[in-house]
Amino acid sequence: DVIIHLAAVNRHESQEKLYEINVSLAQTLIYSLERTGSKPHIIVSSSTQEGRDNLYGASKKEVRRLFSNWANQMNSCFTGMIIPNVFGPFGNPYYNSFIATFSHQLTHGEQPQIDVDGQVKLIYLHELIDVFLQEIRCKTGKSLLNIPHSSEHKVSEILEILERYKVQYF
Repeated sequence: DVIIHLAAVNRHESQEKLYEINVSLAQTLIYSLERTGSKPHIIVSSSTQEGRDNLYGASKKEVRRLFSNWANQMNSCFTGMIIPNVFGPFGNPYYNSFIATFSHQLTHGEQPQIDVDGQVKLIYLHELIDVFLQEIRCKTGKSLLNIPHSSEHKVSEILEILERYKVQYF
């Protein structure tokens, strides 16, 4: 059994192009699967952006819909995961985690700025890996799997914690 994890392009200067690239990648992979008769367990990682009014979220939702339809038609296994904000090792600053960005800024003499001080649902990377492993092992698939968050904090609370760490450990 081959398992394919499909991520998406999540940064581009044009939101329209980002949407087009993500949907095109999914369509190309589906075409290749159909052409070769392959039926792997497809796992698509999506985000809470699906529920927001933006083209990135719309592209993630459309990709999940395309693969779900393909899996239903081909009697194959598909899992579409909606993942909360991930934090932990290997997070890239200015890319996939505000916590990684704040940590980088604080350790490089910069002062982080909070754009929106909202509540953020978080999951630690190793907790998310456990969910992925569980889903891979079960081999049944779920067209929509909302990954539960393990904590929820305001952005300012996270920044306060990181600032305390800086004082304690520097």
